[in-house]
Amino acid sequence: IPNVGSYVNYEIGHESILVVRSAPDCIRAFYNVCPHRGRRLRDDARGTLTKFFCGYHAWTFDLDGKPTSIPDRDDWKGCPQFAEEDVSMSPVRVDTWAGWVWINMDPDCVPLREYLAPLPEKLDAFEWDLCRIRSYQTIIFPINWKVALEAFVEAYHVVGTHPQLLRWGHGQPAPIDAGPLHGAHSGSRDYKFDGSGEFTDPRKYLASTAENTYHQLHGLYHDEGLRAVRRLLTEVPEGASLQEVQAAMSRFRREEILKSGARYPEQLTPEHLRAIEWLIFPNSSVLPSVEGAFWYRSRPNGDDPNSTIFDIWSLGRYAPGKEPKVEREIYRNLEDFKGRNPILEQDFSNMIAVHKGMRSRGWKGARPNPTQENNISN
Repeated sequence: IPNVGSYVNYEIGHESILVVRSAPDCIRAFYNVCPHRGRRLRDDARGTLTKFFCGYHAWTFDLDGKPTSIPDRDDWKGCPQFAEEDVSMSPVRVDTWAGWVWINMDPDCVPLREYLAPLPEKLDAFEWDLCRIRSYQTIIFPINWKVALEAFVEAYHVVGTHPQLLRWGHGQPAPIDAGPLHGAHSGSRDYKFDGSGEFTDPRKYLASTAENTYHQLHGLYHDEGLRAVRRLLTEVPEGASLQEVQAAMSRFRREEILKSGARYPEQLTPEHLRAIEWLIFPNSSVLPSVEGAFWYRSRPNGDDPNSTIFDIWSLGRYAPGKEPKVEREIYRNLEDFKGRNPILEQDFSNMIAVHKGMRSRGWKGARPNPTQENNISN
């Protein structure tokens, strides 16, 4: 919603909420309903307007939700519950963090940053508010929304689901304290390069990891990261240690991002990069990257407990004026998505099978790993 009057129609369950930029520095949210007879004001997903208009009886409202025209308003003279606030659009709590707009239908909710704590202090260094969307995909799944999200908030599944990622070793991802609501885990693994095989050279290991992620996940490593890891093979001497290669890769990624004209998040430290995934309770999961992020959001599709709207965003860093146009891809079923993301499709197969299996009389309840699947328990 870059311009005054730009709006998004966010639907969840039976609710429809209009999120609008009402001024250059102000964003507001309202229930998508006319206070007169309850007609929805907008049926489209997004757009730009100068006022909200009800097509039933021509009531109009400004971008702050206040009525600007009520035909024959004098007919209500003396009626109770017809003060300005009674005939204004009903507001929804709204705030921003990390470049996203967040809404809450509880009028008494705590402030957003208080709710998100301690995530802002741990993640603000990534400067996601300065990133832009590289890709935006939405898939409709015939599963429950929690089953969808739970496939992405633990790394315990890598052994069984993504064996191609384990050619260089595997350890136990450790949980990271993220407060009472949210969660995270590290990417600690026991990689070894003293045996035989293709990836005894850490330069080749990191380059292969980046190439695989770039071409199969389409996120976390972008063009700048790919150029950086390819430099490892020509600019870092053979025999360098894993730590030396990782340091060179960090340096090269920074150089390539700055060379592209984009801003580099200079406050990032190795501690910021320790977590490979964050659960933002209740329905978001984000994988952070020097080059941006890979972000998932899961939500119910209407009131059907067996249908999910699943959004996938890849965020990147761009020079001013070089940002790509956001084009949302919508897939009404998994079949239409096939062939577009090999790694995610491995996760999707689990989601479908888990949703079916959980409905079996033979299943007695989840037994999540207390260490590696603590986000599931939460």
